[in-house]
Amino acid sequence: MKVFNAMEPLVAEAINDNWSEFNLPCKCEQCKNDVFALTLNNIPPRYVSKDSGMAYVRAQYFNKQMMANIYVKIAEAVKIVAKNPQCANFQRS
Repeated sequence: MKVFNAMEPLVAEAINDNWSEFNLPCKCEQCKNDVFALTLNNIPPRYVSKDSGMAYVRAQYFNKQMMANIYVKIAEAVKIVAKNPQCANFQRS
């Protein structure tokens, strides 16, 4: 059986489309992945088993308030990563 968290592509798309706008000291792939993981950990998953389920979830997020909720969680994750980056550029001795 295969299921998929339909929130993953929605969050990834929102992060990728706005990555240059986020106020982070580092824009490396590790920091991006940290923002992605933190965001996903702080929103309810929406598991689907078929493409039609993904289409249904995506359609729900055309609602501006639903997308705003995702952006709030992304902003919270950006603040956490900005305060404590875990990438090689900021490794502490």
